[in-house]
Amino acid sequence: MDLRLRIVEAYEQHEGTYFELARRFGVAEATVYRLVRLKREHGHVAPGRPSAIGAQELSELAGLVSEFPDASLEQLKRVWATRHRRPLSRSGILRALRRAGIDWKPALGRGPASGAGPALPPLRTR
Repeated sequence: MDLRLRIVEAYEQHEGTYFELARRFGVAEATVYRLVRLKREHGHVAPGRPSAIGAQELSELAGLVSEFPDASLEQLKRVWATRHRRPLSRSGILRALRRAGIDWKPALGRGPASGAGPALPPLRTR
């Protein structure tokens, strides 16, 4: 059995505190805490970084791309943050687009010029 799973199962069986389990399994106390939180929030303790956009949100992202077909990654990022009150990086959005099977490619001159969708507010520059 995987160590991560054994740690979480021991915690769920009330076999000790974070500190006691960390000593028992030879890991840091913070590791026990993170594994328990990961299981609680995501339902598993599989290795790897959790996705910025969950599987259930991929369809919402696809809807954004349909709504704003000429948007840049920066514009998609801004609209996502406004609607979900959660900022994402451009790379996080790009990875999610790939997972959703959306072939998004950067293009010069992206913007509302094609008239294919509603106009986005202009980007703020510093």
